[in-house]
Amino acid sequence: MRSRSEFMTDFFDRLAGSGFRVETLPEGSDLAAEVYNSNTLFCVITRDGEIIFEAFDSEKARALEQTAENSRKALHCHTTAPFADMERMEPVNLTGGSYVKVFESAVIVLLCRKSGLFGYEFVTCQKALPKHNSKRFYREQYFYDATAAQQDFMKRSGLMLQEALHFSHEELYILVSCCARCVMLDNELDADAQKSINDLMKKIEESQPPQQELSPRYCYQNEIG
Repeated sequence: MRSRSEFMTDFFDRLAGSGFRVETLPEGSDLAAEVYNSNTLFCVITRDGEIIFEAFDSEKARALEQTAENSRKALHCHTTAPFADMERMEPVNLTGGSYVKVFESAVIVLLCRKSGLFGYEFVTCQKALPKHNSKRFYREQYFYDATAAQQDFMKRSGLMLQEALHFSHEELYILVSCCARCVMLDNELDADAQKSINDLMKKIEESQPPQQELSPRYCYQNEIG
C-alpha cells in the first residue's frame, strides 16, 4: 500500500459491494466517511484509520472487519508486528495519532503504530530545534512498508552508503585502452607516473572477473575507433 487514500478508496468500494452505503466526507474533516446500514448510521471511519461504531451490530461488524481484511490483503498491508518489544518503546503523539519511537538519529526519528483499519503505519519525521518550533516533530513522511520506512530513515539521517560506481565491460575496455596508449606512446612519462597508471590498469582489471580481452596490450592493439 502506498497511501491512506489508496486504502480508503479500495475499502469503500468493497464496503459498497457488500451492501453498505458509504458517504465520503470533505478533505478538511477528521472523518473520512460515514458508513450506513440501510438508512441507519452504522459507523464512521477516521482519516487516521480508526472505526467508531454508532449503532453496533455484531454480524455487520464482522462483515465490515472481513471487508477491511480483504483490503489489507489486496494492498499488502503490514499486519504483523514489525519490531520486537514495541510496547516498551517511547510513546510519541503526532497530529495523526499516537506512535512509538523505533529509531532515532540526531535529526530524524522513525515512528510506528498499529491502526484499527489498515495495519501498521510508519512515519519518518524531522525533530524540531528546541525553542524554535511548538511541535516536537515536523515534515512527516508516511509509509506502509517497514523496509521502505527504514530506508527513508537512513536516507534522511545521512546514514546511507553511497553506491559504488559501476562500469560496463565496454567502458572498462576504453579506460584501459586509454591508459595503455598513454604508457606506450608518451615518452615523457617518468617512472612514478608509469607506475601509477599501471597500478590503475591493474585495479580496473581486478574490478571485474578475469577476461583476457581486458588486458592493457589487447585493449591498446584493438582500440575501439
